[in-house]
Amino acid sequence: MKTVIAALLLVSATAFADTCPKPVTDAVAKAFPKSTVTKCKAEKEHGRDQFEVKLTKADGTNAEVDLTPDGTILQVEEKIPVDKLPAAVTKAFAAKYPKAKPTGAEKQTAGKDISYEIAFDDGDKRKEATFTEDGKFVEEE
Repeated sequence: MKTVIAALLLVSATAFADTCPKPVTDAVAKAFPKSTVTKCKAEKEHGRDQFEVKLTKADGTNAEVDLTPDGTILQVEEKIPVDKLPAAVTKAFAAKYPKAKPTGAEKQTAGKDISYEIAFDDGDKRKEATFTEDGKFVEEE
């Protein structure tokens, strides 16, 4: 059984290596040691080429990393429990959406900038609102 799992992991890693350039995989390996890449895809965002890498970190949590083709990390998104949001973000969300209840949250890190995206239901529509670390509203999707 261990041989089969090892073979599947090798095939999986090889498949990602074919679609994910070495600078991208090297940058992910350096930033997230002992992580496992589960998906790597090329995409265009704001008119520029980049790669979206989904991975499972060593602690078992998942992250999504956006990188340039040369391996520069643009943004890291990590799901977090709603009760782990900073107090300023929770307060700002409650003030802006007094009747809404958060259904999920992500911490987004872009360089030194940290923001939080909160998912919630608004009637029959799912929406997301982004706030800075100190509770400033950024946008709604």
